[in-house]
Amino acid sequence: MKGVAISVCLAALASLVLAAPGPPDPRFPKTGQEWTPESLINPDELGDYFEGDIELPLPPRARNGVIDQRYRWTNGKVHYQFDSSFSEHNKDKVRAGMDHYKSLTGNCITFHERSGEYDYIEFTHDNNDGCHSSVGKRGGRQTINYPTWCLDKFGSLVHEMYHALGFHHEQSRSDRDSYVTIMWDNIESGHEHNFNKYSSSEVSGFGEDYDYGSVMHYSAHAFSENGQKTIVTVDPGASIGQRVDLSHVDVRKLMSMYNC
Repeated sequence: MKGVAISVCLAALASLVLAAPGPPDPRFPKTGQEWTPESLINPDELGDYFEGDIELPLPPRARNGVIDQRYRWTNGKVHYQFDSSFSEHNKDKVRAGMDHYKSLTGNCITFHERSGEYDYIEFTHDNNDGCHSSVGKRGGRQTINYPTWCLDKFGSLVHEMYHALGFHHEQSRSDRDSYVTIMWDNIESGHEHNFNKYSSSEVSGFGEDYDYGSVMHYSAHAFSENGQKTIVTVDPGASIGQRVDLSHVDVRKLMSMYNC
């Protein structure tokens, strides 16, 4: 009987061990705090906003960007200020992104510290919130929030600025089904709307083909429920979701939008 009791206890202990949840898989974080450079999901895909990082409401859309000129920054000049939570070190990271836009566009897109302008971006640094931005110039104060995990990923930093300049995610284009397959069964419940696409009357590409290499494209595992891919490329050799830099196509679309 003693042996039987020991066996029962060991079996019960084993079942508890098997049932206990293990540590989160660093490849598939669910929150920004869990993100690491080894993650297969981008920092900007981990927020609770529309499509992960977009503040609502949305402006009218066209060509992957805003259709109405009033949602664009006049003459490509964006005024900004930092909130009090920003250290000088973190300000330098954001300014590096601003300088990058200026360089890539030949001074067509420039950022200027606010001195009373009505329309401006306030950069916030709230680690209790995700990376997020509005799309285009909204009028008055609008925010871009950079928690630490977005400040530490240059491509995510410029991704949010690209939203603010007037662009949506690449995989929302109307022609995306010719280039990617959305794996609906792998998407976390409640996040299916993040994979909506827009009609050609709302979103096209400023004359550019679909860009697997865009800094605005979701990663292959964005909003995955089970660690499996949520986006599979039609081209088996294509890579998506890079957060290193703006692609050449990203720059060309931006230059077209702002008549650079």
